[in-house]
Amino acid sequence: MVAAPIHRSVWSSRLQSAWSSSDSSEREVYLMNISIFALPPLLTGLCTLALGLFVLLKSKSSAVARRFSILCFSIMLWKFGNVLAWSSKTSDIAIFWTRLVYIGVAFIPAVVYHFSVSTNNLQKQKRWIPFMYLLSFLLLSLVFRKDFIIGTQETLWGRHHIVGRSHNVFLFFWALPFILAFFNFYSGYKSTTSPFERQRRRLISIGFFVACFASIDYLPAYGVQIPYPIGFIFILFFIAITAYAGVYYKALDVEIILKKISIITFLSIVAAVIIYIAPFYLQSYFYKLWGKNWIFFPISLAFLVGIGLFRLINLVRNMEESELSKKFAYRPILKKEAERISKAKNIHELLTYLTRDLSYWVRLDYVGVLVWDNHTKKFVLHSSFTHAKNKEKIPTGLTLSQDNPLIVELLRKRKPVVYSELKYSLDIETTPSEERGFLSKITAQMQRLGAEVAIPCFCEDKLLALINIGHKLNLNDIVTLEDLELFSSLSNHTARAIHGFMLNEEKIQLIVASQNTLISAIEAKDRYTRGHTDRVAQYCTLMGKSLEKQLRLYPNGLSDLKWAAQLHDVGKIGISDTILLKKGRLNKDEWQVIKEHPINGIRIITPVREWLGEDICAGILYHHENFDGSGYPSQQKGEEIHLFAQIIRVADAFDAMTLHRPYRPALTKEDAINELKKYKGTQFAPQIVDVMVKLYNTGEI
Repeated sequence: MVAAPIHRSVWSSRLQSAWSSSDSSEREVYLMNISIFALPPLLTGLCTLALGLFVLLKSKSSAVARRFSILCFSIMLWKFGNVLAWSSKTSDIAIFWTRLVYIGVAFIPAVVYHFSVSTNNLQKQKRWIPFMYLLSFLLLSLVFRKDFIIGTQETLWGRHHIVGRSHNVFLFFWALPFILAFFNFYSGYKSTTSPFERQRRRLISIGFFVACFASIDYLPAYGVQIPYPIGFIFILFFIAITAYAGVYYKALDVEIILKKISIITFLSIVAAVIIYIAPFYLQSYFYKLWGKNWIFFPISLAFLVGIGLFRLINLVRNMEESELSKKFAYRPILKKEAERISKAKNIHELLTYLTRDLSYWVRLDYVGVLVWDNHTKKFVLHSSFTHAKNKEKIPTGLTLSQDNPLIVELLRKRKPVVYSELKYSLDIETTPSEERGFLSKITAQMQRLGAEVAIPCFCEDKLLALINIGHKLNLNDIVTLEDLELFSSLSNHTARAIHGFMLNEEKIQLIVASQNTLISAIEAKDRYTRGHTDRVAQYCTLMGKSLEKQLRLYPNGLSDLKWAAQLHDVGKIGISDTILLKKGRLNKDEWQVIKEHPINGIRIITPVREWLGEDICAGILYHHENFDGSGYPSQQKGEEIHLFAQIIRVADAFDAMTLHRPYRPALTKEDAINELKKYKGTQFAPQIVDVMVKLYNTGEI
């Protein structure tokens, strides 16, 4: 093959002038080795190879991942071939390596078209895929024609090929699959309604569109003079965009160190490009200004860029994960939510705050929590919060059985299930028909629940709850890997809290059951006190509703008041029947034993005191304190006495006065009310007595 006449561009002439002091042997050595101008495509090829290997090894079973990897390897072959061709000593060697470049380039359009069809699930376009690969093989036949590459020319960066007539035919048919692929990307983007899919498809489309501009490298082959083939920059942008789409929009399990390395690598490449290319753009200006001293410009530039790169690398190395994206500024708030979970007093409070806070802070259109119910043996929708006005509210009480496909999947994988990822698998991945049917049932269930993500809450190897996360209110934003990590961490806190509440509830139920058993036994022996605890709880509930404004000062006012009323006499467990069932009046010693029952009650509930909270405990401990300070066990008076204790004191006394005892007849309700009025301000809190009188006057008691 005959080499074309050697051309010297303006840049080559300047380079020759700059090297006029060098001898021919030094230039000969330069021509035999890879020059600095080959560094950018070399690094680009390495980055493309790394991306292709990463995707392939990460998703071996994915047909889409395999095709993307082939595309990366083709680009790598293109860039490595350019490095070898530019650095070749002779024209024949350069042409040999250039043909190798075109072997990789010939398959790029077919792979891109195949990738566009698979990614967007375009069933009708699949029949054209074999023809695209056949076209690539036909293009290869053109590569080895004599009129495809007719020679080389010497440029600033090395030997660049000159193309002939066959190359025009090659270029025309090479561009056709690209045009069809872009049409497929656009159609796929417009057809999807999922925010997740729209973002992923948009980024991939942008990445491939940017990569097309890399064909600028072939302009010198047609005699167009350019300072330097900058196609590698567009390939780097393609790598960055597709890597971002893969990491953030397909929820790959990538550690933060990978992101830091990617940033550092990109910064290093940019710095290298600035150091090696910028001087050649500004050489003529500085040569006129400084003469032979112009060489201090690239030296100074390299020094300044090196300092800047060093500072940037240190900045990236010290970055926290939350600083890598402004989207995760709510991470500290979620940490506060974990603290709030640990302080919640019951499951209802925990889940109410959780659903509301997550919806507002993360800007979600829906958050719902289903909790395991030991009685029904099902997961029950306990709490939900809908932020979007146009979203249908899912009714509380909805249940999922243990054999529900979503529950089975959560138990099997033990990690969040993402709706868009399941849809992606159904549309793209080659999965067996039986598994495809199972995945379809899961997606149908998640659609019914309005969930983009279902997050399991495990504790001690038991699935206690699942948190359903809807879409973000901003349709251009999605639930990313970092979101899933945060939600998973939060789910662990939630699971431990729910587990603790369940254990404490079991303990409470045991205590209440023990008290009820004791009371039932006592009442079976003493018909006079039968139903006392239930009536006191009923009176307290009625008074609590009337005192709604005051009870708002307590986190779970009415609920805790009822608990305190039910447990107010729990301290009588263990007191001898001879005292409790004594027919006559108690003597001093016996009365002293009875007066100890509030303190005994606190001792009994000690294992669950933290869960019950201080308000319930105060109601149990101080329900025999008198308003004037003459009560027991602490002789508190006035407003020192807890509101729960004041209410229980009145309800307990009222019910006791209306019971018949062996040593006195029962008072009528009217007489009992008069007694409350009589001792109003001494034994009983005036405000509570007024409420009780009002309830009596309205016929509610």
